[in-house]
Amino acid sequence: MKNYAYTIIAMVILAIAIFAFSTQSVAQEAENSPEPISLEEALKLAPESDKKILVDVYAEWCPYCQRMHSEVYKDSSVLEAIAEHYIWVKINVESEEMVNYHGNEMTEAQFARALENRSVPTTYFLNQEGSILGSQPGFIEAEMFSNLLNFVGSDQFLVQTFQEYQEN
Repeated sequence: MKNYAYTIIAMVILAIAIFAFSTQSVAQEAENSPEPISLEEALKLAPESDKKILVDVYAEWCPYCQRMHSEVYKDSSVLEAIAEHYIWVKINVESEEMVNYHGNEMTEAQFARALENRSVPTTYFLNQEGSILGSQPGFIEAEMFSNLLNFVGSDQFLVQTFQEYQEN
């Protein structure tokens, strides 16, 4: 009977330890996950961190934007690619919230128009100085989006096509 009690106690202690470790692990992952920041802050941090700027242009009412935010931007491979290569900014095409782009104050809606944005969602890739490298309109599945983020983030777009990159 005594051995049985020790076995139960050992199992309870083991279960508590496993729970504590997994909770800590999940908390650390959440801490390390990239989060969108302001455009002005991204423009300051990009040169210091040697990262590009990822601009996610969206609208609240857009179902494809909602899917990008609820599915694609939650995918671990997408979050890893963002963390490695980018500083992430979200711009709402209808927002009157102010942004600062190289000393020019404008609303998010005006900034989206300055990007010549024509549809949502659209992802813009900016270099460290904030100049547009390229853009990709539309909803993109997580695996393809992760590949695209790594392709641009690693500067492979300078030496090969996206198709070549995917084949390698």
